Amino acid sequence: MIKKFVKICIVCIVMITAVITVSALYTLKNYTAADTAHKDCAVVFGAAVWKDNIPSHALYDRTMTGIDLYKNKIVSCLIFSGGPSTYGAHEVDVMKKLAQKNNIESKKIVADYNGLNTRATIKNLPENTSFVFVSNDFHLGRIALLANQQNISNFSLHRATYYRGRYFKEPQFFIHEVIGTIYYFFHINALI
Repeated sequence: MIKKFVKICIVCIVMITAVITVSALYTLKNYTAADTAHKDCAVVFGAAVWKDNIPSHALYDRTMTGIDLYKNKIVSCLIFSGGPSTYGAHEVDVMKKLAQKNNIESKKIVADYNGLNTRATIKNLPENTSFVFVSNDFHLGRIALLANQQNISNFSLHRATYYRGRYFKEPQFFIHEVIGTIYYFFHINALI
């Protein structure tokens, strides 16, 4: 009986390790994505806003990368998607302010105030439009997975430029993405 239990435990450990390894490799595979083929809109995924409505480094990097794609005529519009901030201004409003400072016409900006998470942002996208998804490299794998699950076929991925250097908490963000990828791949939320 104990031998059988030990065998089952070993099989479970091997399977869990394999799933985590595959998810980590999938996440890493998308780190270098920087497609510059023309698409209709860049979708910029929200991130934290700090006190005094200052964009976090991630929000700044993502937004400025989307703005660069627009200025380089890779896209014709910007979709800013995010949620409310803990400290004040909505993530989308902070992104719009950055765009305005960089002379982007407001008519070229689509605001998605209901992009409370990655899945919501993907679900809120207009149909019959092509997209460049802009986020940090560690986030791109999960974005691609969710876009494919929503049957969005005309998209590419573009990693955000790290204008102010890499992040101190990046190992935590990577682990979060590996777990998130497993969660969405196996539709765990549907099982709960």
